[in-house]
Amino acid sequence: MIRPACAFLATVLFLALGVEIAPAVESCIVCHENEKTMQHLGHPQFVVTQKEVDAQTRMEANCSDCHLGNPAAPDMAVAHKGLARLLVVKKRGFSVATSARIYPLEFGTNQTNRIYAVTARDGKKVKDSSVAALLWHDKRTDTLTQDFATMKQTCGSCHASEFEEFSKSTMGTNAKQSLYKGWTNEQRGPHNCGPWFEGNYDTIQGNTVIPMSRESANINQKACNICHVGCLDCHFNPQPKKEGDASIGRHTFSKRPPSLSCYGNGRGSVCHAGPEDRRRGAGYFGGSFSFPEGNEPDVHFKAKVGCLDCHENSANNPSLGHAMVKRQAQGACIRCHEQAVKSHESSIHKNLSCEACHIQQVGGYQGTYWGPGKIAGVATPFFKYKAYYGIMPEPILIRNQEGRWIPVKPFPMAALNQKEAPFKLGLHWRYPANLPALKRTDDAWAFTGLLGGMPENNKALAWIQMDKMSHKLGKGRDCDSCHQSLDGSQRQMVKWEYGDPGAAPFSGGHTVTASAHGLLISNIHSDDRIEPEKGYALSSFAPWLYLKDAWQVKGDFSLPAIRDRSAYERIKSNWEAARKAGMLHR
Repeated sequence: MIRPACAFLATVLFLALGVEIAPAVESCIVCHENEKTMQHLGHPQFVVTQKEVDAQTRMEANCSDCHLGNPAAPDMAVAHKGLARLLVVKKRGFSVATSARIYPLEFGTNQTNRIYAVTARDGKKVKDSSVAALLWHDKRTDTLTQDFATMKQTCGSCHASEFEEFSKSTMGTNAKQSLYKGWTNEQRGPHNCGPWFEGNYDTIQGNTVIPMSRESANINQKACNICHVGCLDCHFNPQPKKEGDASIGRHTFSKRPPSLSCYGNGRGSVCHAGPEDRRRGAGYFGGSFSFPEGNEPDVHFKAKVGCLDCHENSANNPSLGHAMVKRQAQGACIRCHEQAVKSHESSIHKNLSCEACHIQQVGGYQGTYWGPGKIAGVATPFFKYKAYYGIMPEPILIRNQEGRWIPVKPFPMAALNQKEAPFKLGLHWRYPANLPALKRTDDAWAFTGLLGGMPENNKALAWIQMDKMSHKLGKGRDCDSCHQSLDGSQRQMVKWEYGDPGAAPFSGGHTVTASAHGLLISNIHSDDRIEPEKGYALSSFAPWLYLKDAWQVKGDFSLPAIRDRSAYERIKSNWEAARKAGMLHR
């Protein structure tokens, strides 16, 4: 918190102010509780009392229990040695600023970026535009991943069993994402998030045509690590001071993680905000988290039903272990919607998942391409050109591995400059259906080929990403959205706007068709003339200009056709008649 250069001044102030540090009293408190001392040191904004901290953390912990350092030392340089600090991650190289800050973090009203770093400019405090991310002090400064040594010394010193369980949990071990060991992993396939670069450099570079430096691989991995959690991401819940409530402030902790903590707790689109509102486009929060901004949130958000109210976790099932949360929330619906669930199970739509009908307006990525570019200022063959943000009016429905209809958002993807691909053309599942709920998902993908025909960046490993939609539940789709087509085909017109590097923003769209003949993404087009920026090739961020309708797979993706159209026409707008006929749940 305080610059080591002030060490001599602090020692003088201790003597001048008659301060004596008793062995049982931490020097942190001697300085930081004393307004006069902090004023003299030029940091009045870092005054904090033990009483405030106790009320906000609700824990009997001294400063050093959480921040380490050397609390017995009166000299600030010595006292701050080994201090666990906030990590301010810079956009340039994702380097970490470890020096003391002039100002504390500020709080805003936007849920997505409610906490931010500030700096001085022309004598005024302004938001620090050089900052890419804020990480708490249980992350490593070199790789930005979890710092288990610091966690064990801090949180783990009082919560040993919880720390041990977290260390083995899916979240603590990055167990899902780390399985993607390259673009051509036969077991999992390529993924929108990209491969896990750590420990897989030789595999990834071995199948990549153009050179990838170790530095760029490390920076790509840092981008992954920013999203993966430590103890504080879930339980540390800093707030602006609230008059009349001593428990609210910069040191506030929550025993039960608030739903916003699952979305990064105001530090950008990290944690589940990324895969839910940005990638899948059907997230719980919506609003400022959604892309495009302003998409409706999940109806449960409006009803103040939180993440842990539906997803089974260690609080309501201790056998799961700390930090284990069941991805599938099956069985949760019946707790609040018993009549609807039971009547649905006996209806004609019983093989339709709840979310298949109750999710609309799917936003987020509508196309993603991994090609040459720069990440954090460093050249890489794998920059993620992802900002094809738009809306698909309704998701496409496909059968999962058990034959149940689920909603997905098919969108085109490619990883450029690949040498070989071991996959068979067609639909694949990320995880087999026989895995337990804690280890599987219903996410699908379809390999569409290793493609050429571009002026550069050839051998594009192309696939259709088809993540299952689970959130943004709301009013059900109307009947015609599924059954208007006589042959059961599904067609969605998608409009998007591009806003990543490579060119000035442009808008465009494409059509997704699912029929008895296959799944096709066609007519990918721009409504504007695309002028590449200096140093960027069109094929790097818009390979669809050359590959055209390459994103297609064979198979039956049609919905069951309506046998009696006249009966359908009579009943489709009469909800009560449809319920009596067993078409809809009650």
